[in-house]
Amino acid sequence: MEGTKAIGEGHTLEERHLFRSAVRTMAAASAVCACMAFLRIVYLDKITFYWLIVPNLLLAWIPLIASRLAVRTLADRRRPGLATIAWGAVWLAFYPNASYIATDLKHLSWASTERTLYYDLSLNMLTATLGFLLGAVSLYMLHIEVRRRMGAKWGAAFACAVHLLGAVGVYLGRVLRWNSWDLVVRPWRIVADAARIAVDPGALLFVAAFAVFTGTLYAVLYKFAVAGKLDANGRLHHPDEGAKPV
Repeated sequence: MEGTKAIGEGHTLEERHLFRSAVRTMAAASAVCACMAFLRIVYLDKITFYWLIVPNLLLAWIPLIASRLAVRTLADRRRPGLATIAWGAVWLAFYPNASYIATDLKHLSWASTERTLYYDLSLNMLTATLGFLLGAVSLYMLHIEVRRRMGAKWGAAFACAVHLLGAVGVYLGRVLRWNSWDLVVRPWRIVADAARIAVDPGALLFVAAFAVFTGTLYAVLYKFAVAGKLDANGRLHHPDEGAKPV
C-alpha cells in the first residue's frame, strides 16, 4: 500500500516520486542548455545566446513552481482558497513563457553564422522542447485536479482554454513585446491589446496556429501520462479510493 498512499487530493506517493524525478531530469537538461549556451559564448566571445536562452529558460520554470504550490493548497480535499487563486494567477501569468522559447528560432536568421547555424538550431530546439515540457507538466498537475473534481469534460475544457490563453500570451510577448511583469504595472493596456486580436486576421492566425501546436503536443503527452489510469468508463482511476491509510 505504501506505493499508492494518498498525498493530499488526488496525489499519491508514487505520483510525488514521479514528479520529483521529472523535476530532477528537467533540471539536469536545463544545466545542459546553460552549458551549451556558455560554450557558444566562449566560442564567439559574444553574449548573444546568453540573453536569448538562459533568462527565457529560467522564466519557464516559474509556472512549474507556481502550479506545484497551487496544487499543494488543494491537499486533503480542500476547496480552492485565496492561496490557490494567487498561485494560479502567477502560474497563468508566466505559463506563456514556457512555450514562448519556440519563437526564439526567428533569431537564427541574424544571430547565427554558417559555422554555428546547426549548433544554434540544436540549442534552441533543445531549450524550446524543455520549455514546453516545463509548461506541460505544470498544466498537467492542474488539469488532473480539475478532472478529478469536475470530470473529464471540464478538465479538457480547462486545458483547451489554457492553450488558447497561452497562445495569446506568446503573441503579446513576441509581436507586441509585452512581458509577464507588465500584467502588474500595465494590466489594462495588455487587456486592450489582447482584445484587438479578435479583429486582426494576422494575430488570429498566429494565436490559432500556436494553440494548435502546443495543444496537439500536450494531448499526445497527456494520453501517455494517463494510459493505464482510466477505468472502463473513461474515468481517471484513483488507486487509493476506498483504501485505508497505512
